[in-house]
Amino acid sequence: MKATVVIAIYKDIEALDLILKSLFNQSYQEEFEIIVAEDGCDLNVKRYIDKLSHPNLLHTTQEDLGWRKNRSLNNAIRIAKGDMIIFLDGDCIPYSNFVENYIKYFAPKRVLAGRRVELGYKYSKKLRSGEITPIELERNYLRYFFKLKRDNIRRYEEGIKFNHFFYKLRYQNKPSHILGCNFALNREDILKINGFNEDYTNPSVGEDTDIEYRLLSIGCEIKPIRNRANVFHLYHHEKYSKEDNEKSQEIFRVVKEKNEIVCKNGIKKLA
Repeated sequence: MKATVVIAIYKDIEALDLILKSLFNQSYQEEFEIIVAEDGCDLNVKRYIDKLSHPNLLHTTQEDLGWRKNRSLNNAIRIAKGDMIIFLDGDCIPYSNFVENYIKYFAPKRVLAGRRVELGYKYSKKLRSGEITPIELERNYLRYFFKLKRDNIRRYEEGIKFNHFFYKLRYQNKPSHILGCNFALNREDILKINGFNEDYTNPSVGEDTDIEYRLLSIGCEIKPIRNRANVFHLYHHEKYSKEDNEKSQEIFRVVKEKNEIVCKNGIKKLA
């Protein structure tokens, strides 16, 4: 098994359906694994997944006790069989060549950092309702420029597809940073740092900044895969506050102060 795609979700079956349909119809034709990492245990999600007939689709759950995405991701890492793990948020729909390009640029000690184009309310609703499909929007992305701009799209440039030549021209030898909604790495590398730190119980820092710091500390390099592994991010209101971020920043400050590269509250519970 070359790759595992881990989708972090919480109850949003509508978005999950769009994501899975895209993953089931990727340009990459070889076998890869998909794990739906649910931060909760919603019966409706289970019923939806049980109806699907995909040989490499797995589902992990946990008790719903508030934001515990990092714990949910660790649940998925424990059972993942892929040499590479691709992390994808449950509100991000991948382009049709998403898996193919991640595999193309994969290498040991290399973390591939993608980005997202943030759709506005109107086009997010169109995708959810089926008025337009993700592949239609992907193929006609440049033609929709003015319509998307009127819908308050953010980071429009991240939705443009580059071929290999333009990608190398733009990003060769340039550093990057992890965004938790879209990145990939070697499974062995994330096991070396004991996965995600479950001390974080709020979004942002713990799912990217912290893990980037610890991966760099074991000799990994962060490489951009922007404009090659694109995703459409569906519109939603921000779900965390300044206070939440401050709590996460304090945890991260302690991690750096103590240089805790292998987190104690991760895949394994260390003393």
